[in-house]
Amino acid sequence: MEQLSLIAILLAVVAVFSGMGIAERRRYRKRVEQELKERYGKRQDKKIPSSRFECIPAYYQKHASDTSIDDITWSDLELDRLFLAMNLTCSSAGEEVLYHTLRTPLFEEQELRTRAEEIAYFQEHEDERLKLQLLFAGMGKNERYSLYDYLDFADEMQGGESLKYHFLAPLLLVTAVVLLFVKAELGVMGVVFAVIFNMAWYFRTKGNVQPYIITLKVIMADIRAAAKMKQMRLPVCEAKQRELAGALEEMKGFGGGNTGIFSGGMSGGDPASLVADYINMLLHLDLIRFYSMYRKMQQHREQIDVIHGCLGYFEMLIAAGSFEKALGDICTPQFDGQEKAAEIWHPMIEDPVKNSYALKGSMLLTGSNASGKSTFLKTVALNQLLSQTLYFACADEFHADFHRIYTSMSLRDDLEHQESYFMVEIRAMQRILEAGRREGAKIACFVDEVLRGTNTVERIAASTEILKYMAQQGYFCAAATHDIELTSLLEDVYENYHFSEEIKDGDVLFNYRLQEGKAQTRNAIRLLSVMGYEESIIEQAEALAETFLKEGVWQK
Repeated sequence: MEQLSLIAILLAVVAVFSGMGIAERRRYRKRVEQELKERYGKRQDKKIPSSRFECIPAYYQKHASDTSIDDITWSDLELDRLFLAMNLTCSSAGEEVLYHTLRTPLFEEQELRTRAEEIAYFQEHEDERLKLQLLFAGMGKNERYSLYDYLDFADEMQGGESLKYHFLAPLLLVTAVVLLFVKAELGVMGVVFAVIFNMAWYFRTKGNVQPYIITLKVIMADIRAAAKMKQMRLPVCEAKQRELAGALEEMKGFGGGNTGIFSGGMSGGDPASLVADYINMLLHLDLIRFYSMYRKMQQHREQIDVIHGCLGYFEMLIAAGSFEKALGDICTPQFDGQEKAAEIWHPMIEDPVKNSYALKGSMLLTGSNASGKSTFLKTVALNQLLSQTLYFACADEFHADFHRIYTSMSLRDDLEHQESYFMVEIRAMQRILEAGRREGAKIACFVDEVLRGTNTVERIAASTEILKYMAQQGYFCAAATHDIELTSLLEDVYENYHFSEEIKDGDVLFNYRLQEGKAQTRNAIRLLSVMGYEESIIEQAEALAETFLKEGVWQK
């Protein structure tokens, strides 16, 4: 009788904790739903821990191609900022696929149209969007590693043969419980011993295999979410749903109906999860299940990748739609081979100045420092990228061709490899030239101050020939320079545009308006006056510059 009372008490405790867990999950769901409604259609400002940021590129690295956005271009265009502003994702899969999408331009307009229709569907159907977002919230994010990191860890484990002996843990505990009904005192001692022994053995082993247990937990979370998504009717995403269903069918029976042993869930630390944790400590069910599922996991890596990618794709569509709504004034790009834009603007600048241009070929941009050259180059490059990834541009009109996108802009010395700025710069330019030799879409390159790391004579000579070569090879090149000589040397292959500024009442005024033709003013020396330099320095510098422009030689 005492034994039955003890068992009843234990069952009651489990029931209470389970009920508390269900209530907490419902409260959590309501909180998440409200937060998602409030965040949708706004620029996102949530920070990402550095440990998480380091593993976000894992999906991209597994699927990168020759036409992907390379590291230099990603850094030059500050695409981390754009990614964070778009990152409405709740799951690791969504976050990783969003990152991959921004680094993977498309080259077929029909594919882009289909993606735009999918994005619009979730903008217009809030109920379906919220259902998916809550599903993704249940998957959660792994702060330290990607699924692909875990899969690589699991490869190193070579099967975890030692885990097969953990089936003795539940056998030991069950034997002790049975002993309670035979001889109570001995049974109590047996239960105490079994609990202590199993927990000690569990913790000794768990520390070594935790990454592998998490691997299966992540996979099972993906599979559960995919199974639920399979039941949803999403008319515009039928192809992705079929792909998802196919991968699920091939993995049928993978979890064996015991997926609940991998504890955790939407809230991570709720009472039900704690109950699951203690059950695993006592019975080692997660370790035993890991051993039995490990080989199947290795056999289904392709399907695991498909499921992870499909889930992430749906959440990427939702994040992209939210960002579009936050931007507001956007247009559908026209891939008609022209290079022109009306009222184009930078998506990451508040209250941006809009500009227009129409080109027959490439563009050479002149103007003084801080006049807007670099920002304009980034504006055009970012809109080219958004056009080829999400099928919208921040402009009234945006016309372009399909391009492989490269930049050489915000370079710096490579101290790790002991390379000077000039060496880093010529390597960056060489990679663009090498890309142009490979078959594929036309190159679009954006270059800020070509070869600024060397002397004037050689810089102008080499810059002229490099930029001329790019134009002759059919590149679309937008290059900014302080070397006014290039405007004449390249006028047959580059169209000149410029930015200017005005010094008025002792202040520098920039309007950031793009103008046709080459820069006519020289305000760099006058800026010294604004900063308080001696007037004698200003006057002598002006005279020296005027003499050089007239005679072509420097006078002492």
